[in-house]
Parts: sequence; structure tokens; C-alpha cells
Amino acid sequence: RFEEIHHSVGGDNYGIPTHLPEDDYESLVSQQFSKDPYAGKNKIKLIVSGKFKLIDVTMVGNHEVMGSFCEFYFDETTNILPRYVDYYSESIHCQEHHVSLPLHKVAEACRKYDSTGTSKMMSMEPDGFILHQPKSGSTLLSNILAVSSRVIAEPSALGDILLCENNCDTNLRIRALQDAMYLLGRRRTTTSMQQKFFVKISYYHTNGLPLLRETFPDANWLYLYRQNDVVLQKLMNSKYDGRYCSRHRFHPEKQLVNYLNKGDDASSLTIEEACAAHFASQMTMIKNELDNKGRIVEYNELLRNKSIVQLLNYLEVPIVHWDKIQEQRTKKANGQQQGEEWMDESELFLSKEVTDATSRFNFDWEDYKSMY
Repeated sequence: RFEEIHHSVGGDNYGIPTHLPEDDYESLVSQQFSKDPYAGKNKIKLIVSGKFKLIDVTMVGNHEVMGSFCEFYFDETTNILPRYVDYYSESIHCQEHHVSLPLHKVAEACRKYDSTGTSKMMSMEPDGFILHQPKSGSTLLSNILAVSSRVIAEPSALGDILLCENNCDTNLRIRALQDAMYLLGRRRTTTSMQQKFFVKISYYHTNGLPLLRETFPDANWLYLYRQNDVVLQKLMNSKYDGRYCSRHRFHPEKQLVNYLNKGDDASSLTIEEACAAHFASQMTMIKNELDNKGRIVEYNELLRNKSIVQLLNYLEVPIVHWDKIQEQRTKKANGQQQGEEWMDESELFLSKEVTDATSRFNFDWEDYKSMY
């Protein structure tokens, strides 16, 4: 009887099945996924109508750019803004049935539809970009801006475009960035919406600032920073955040490689040194980009009312709900102590490894703060 079963299901010499009947296999696979409510429907039309939204972009070699789209709810009026991924990460449709299509083809179809007199969709051009170090108060600033403006925080759809360094065609990247931003900026014309549109860039993608500026020269930008040794110590105190530093040691970006002195190799540095060198190389790039369209913002400025007003005036954001802005300022923007008063923290213990690393790779903003 064992031999009959063994041969009927297929198996190796130990009687372990190596395959199931095809019908049974397909049924097992189908059971792992929900039924796609949009199966057989025109996906381009679903995107054009605003039903599907952009969630990611992939640069395919040096000739094609693909976009991923799915259905999820994006609250355009919220005052507590999570990352953009938080909107679609819980969507079953995005998890199981997202579709991949040529990005430019989709963007052109949306532009054509939006330009018609009967369109119920429009796209907002970005008014500004928020770039930042980790742990520098960027989430708080995003929440403050979201009181009266539309803010999309850290969209992963920009990552592949901004970070593509090797053999990537610049014109293709610019077109892809224009297309992705057009799709991210789309909203319904019937929605009572804010007047400004800002995009918070993930700190992993800060090196893409020159491309952002080339593509959107009229947009303002901010760079939020904090004392380097404080940022570095906070990263090293967290196993999860510490990976941010490890990646620069083992997979250094082109900008970091160029910054290091000849003979220095990122893999020979400690994790703390690699991260400090990354910060210094990034700040050097920011310094070179500074002009009347850019501004650096120190962490402690977010603790002062006067500084908040100056930032909003710089970004030309009307101050119409100061009570809601204060509500954001008096809460923890992130972390485990939500709901507590948000203030500068007590002095942080700095390890010798951290202070040595930031001393070796140091960058002082004081010479540049008064320039712009």
C-alpha cells in the first residue's frame, strides 16, 4: 500500500512527495490570495480615474522605467501625517494585486485625461522639498506643514530614480522624476485642498537633491540637521537604526567614495566612522547646493515659535491654524512617548567611538548658517 501511495503522488526514494497533481497545486496557490476585485479590468483606466495610485518605481536598466500601482485610501486632509507607505502597507490589494506598468505611458495618459474639460483629476506641482538627517525633527515639521498644506512623506517611488548612480541616463531620470511627481501630486478637483504641496524626502535619498533641483528649479527646499554626534549616538543606540550606518561601510555610495581621502576605504572604517563620513559628505553636497532656494534648519529651531513662523513664511505657507500647529509642537512627533510635551532632550551620553568618529569626519555649519 505504501508503494502505491508513493508512486501515485510522486516522491523520492524516501517516500516524500515531490509534486502534487496540477489542479491541487493551483488551488493551494489561489488560497493564499484574496480575489482580485479588478481582475480583467483596464488598469490604465483605473489609474487615470484615480482609483489606483502610484506606490513604487523601478529603473529597468537604462531604457525603461516601471511603476507599481494599486488601490488604497490616501487621506488628503489629515493633520497627523505618517509616511506615505503607511497608507498602502495595510492595503490587501497593494499586497496581493498591485500592477506594474510603464511609468511614462501611464503618466502621459493621466496628463491627457487631466487636461480635458470633463476631468475630475488634477496634479499639483511640488512647491518644496524637505530633506533631513535622521532624528532631526523632520516628522514634526511635516506634521506642521500638513496643517494647511498637502505633504507626502518619504515616498519610496522616488528612491530608485534619485539613487541611480551607475550608467543611468540623466534625461531618463529627469523624465521619470517628472512622471512620478505628477502621479504623486494628483488629486480630485472636488476635494477641498490645501494650496501648497511639499514632499519629504527619505534621508536614504538625500543624495538625489541635485536631480530634484534640476528637475524642479522653482521649488524651495529645506535641510534639517542636528549635532552630528547626537544623531550618530542615537542611531548607534538602536539596532534597527544602526543598520543605516552599517550600509555606508559595506555599500558606500559614490558621493561617500569621492569624499574619502585617497587611500581611505569605507570598509576599513568603523561603523561609527563610516556613518560620520557619510554625514560629512552629505553636508558638503548640501553646502554646494545652497542658494536663495535652499535653507538649512537646525533641530532646535523647531522648538521656538519665532523660528516656526520664519520657516512658514520662507515656504510661503499661510498661518491660518496656529492652534493646530501648536498642537503638533506640543506632542512627540515620533518615538515611544507619544502625547508627551515635545522639547529638547536632556544631554545624551556620547561614547568615545562616536566622538572620535565625528571628530575625524567633522563638518561645521556655523560658517554657512548666516549666508542664506
